Amino acid sequence: MLDPSLKNNLREHRRILLHEFFHFVWVRLGNDRRRAWEMLLQAEWEARGRGEAGWSAEWRKRKLSREDVANRSRLWREYCCESFCDTAAWVKGGVHPEVTLSRTRRRVRQAWFRGKFRGHLFPI
Repeated sequence: MLDPSLKNNLREHRRILLHEFFHFVWVRLGNDRRRAWEMLLQAEWEARGRGEAGWSAEWRKRKLSREDVANRSRLWREYCCESFCDTAAWVKGGVHPEVTLSRTRRRVRQAWFRGKFRGHLFPI
């Protein structure tokens, strides 16, 4: 169920629907692609990368500890999923004020999506 006020904000409506759609994609990615995304995020974490592709991932990222990342805790895996969905939503829907990643990190994530989905049902 979506907030009725979204009828007046088509850009936000699209972004939220894209985010939710990509939750379905996430569960169907397969372990190899999910793990590859996780490794990209782990590299960002180790480089002390700040920001995220949306608030859903950002607040989860802020709660993570080194132990969560090292042990691949439930919090870490939930963050990975939300980060994937937020990233996919901005890649498909355009940059939004909630996107706080640097331009360099956005380019890396965009390249990951292009490489992993080339010739796939969900072209990015």
